[in-house]
Amino acid sequence: MKWICLFLIIVLGVSEGVAAERMTCEQAMNRLMEGNNRYVHDELAHPDRDLDRREAVAASQSPFAVIVGCSDSRVSPEIVFDQGIGDLFVVRVAGNVIGDLELNSIDYGVLYLGAVCIIVMGHENCGAVKAVIDGNTKNVEAIAKLIKPAVQEAKEASPKDLLTASIKENAHRMKDFLLDSKIIKDLVKQNKVCVRAAYYNLNTGSVEWLK
Repeated sequence: MKWICLFLIIVLGVSEGVAAERMTCEQAMNRLMEGNNRYVHDELAHPDRDLDRREAVAASQSPFAVIVGCSDSRVSPEIVFDQGIGDLFVVRVAGNVIGDLELNSIDYGVLYLGAVCIIVMGHENCGAVKAVIDGNTKNVEAIAKLIKPAVQEAKEASPKDLLTASIKENAHRMKDFLLDSKIIKDLVKQNKVCVRAAYYNLNTGSVEWLK
């Protein structure tokens, strides 16, 4: 039995063992903010992107954050947050929506890899959200279905900029969806994981943290 338990810890990276050796959520958030600040001011450090780092993480990974972002080609988390190989566990899908498959990936990132924070990041001029607003969702119905409630809620608030309001509301709703999921909810209660919503500005490169 002893050897079986040891095997599980080594191979699966049991969350408690991994998390105990990782940074706190506050430290993780600070690292992301510092990286984004470097990106905004064109002072990129390009950390941990060399041969040594590649070889060091070849056998295993221990990302400190899960980033749920849009598939948009202009929104690459590793660049936006100026992080290196093995730092971020990234889940990308048009409209940064979360369904069963995305949730499984997120759960894996925190349970088995030890990530301590989850960021759901929408972005300026998101094409997937705009498609829902415009009613142009042919062939993307599964994604549109998850975005529509956010657009409807944004419309009820009668914002001056419906697209931006919908994008931010969509990020909020996806964050709340995670907080209602069993695994994430339990980890948040144990102060092992935090979940935040964010909005990325394409023009300035800055990440706005949503309340």
